[in-house]
Amino acid sequence: MSTRSTSPESSPTRPREQRRAALGEWAITAGLLTIGVVILLDGLGQAASTSASGVGAGFTPKVVGVLLIALSLALGVQVARGRRGEADSGEGDVDVRNTRWIPLAVCVAAVLIFIAGVEPLGYVIVSALAFWLTAWAMGARSHLKSAGIAVVLSLVVYLVFTRALGISLAPGVLEGVL
Repeated sequence: MSTRSTSPESSPTRPREQRRAALGEWAITAGLLTIGVVILLDGLGQAASTSASGVGAGFTPKVVGVLLIALSLALGVQVARGRRGEADSGEGDVDVRNTRWIPLAVCVAAVLIFIAGVEPLGYVIVSALAFWLTAWAMGARSHLKSAGIAVVLSLVVYLVFTRALGISLAPGVLEGVL
C-alpha cells in the first residue's frame, strides 16, 4: 500500500487554472533564460579589456547573464517539481472598468517620446518632458513645480554623466550651450 498522498498539484486531473498557472511559470522561466542567454552573448562579444584591472565592458553583462541563466534554471527545477507560487488573495479580482487608462496612455507616450526624441532634441529636453508628463499622469498637483523639478533633475543628471563621469548623453538642440 502506497503512503503517497495525492495532492491537487500531483493529481493527473488538475483543474484548467492550475495548468494555465504552470504554463505561465514556464513562460517566465523561458523568458528569463532567453534574456540571460542574450545578455551573456552580448557580454562575450565585447572587446577584451586593456585596463590593468582586467574589468572591461563585457564583465557586467557576463555576470548578469550567468546569474539570470542560473535563476531561470532554479525556477525551472521548482516548477518541474510542482512547487509553484501561490496567488495573492486579490489576484484575479481586477476590475478593468476602474482602470485609469488615460494616465497609463500618457506614461506610455512619455516613454515613446523619450525614445523618439532623445537624439534630435537632446537628453535634457526630452527627459524633462518625460518626467513632467509622468508626474502629471500620476496626479502631481503643481504643474509649474513639476516642470521646474523636471528641468533641474534633467540638467543635473546630464552634467553628472557628461562632466563628472565622462559618459556622453545626446545634447540635441542644446549642443554648444551645455
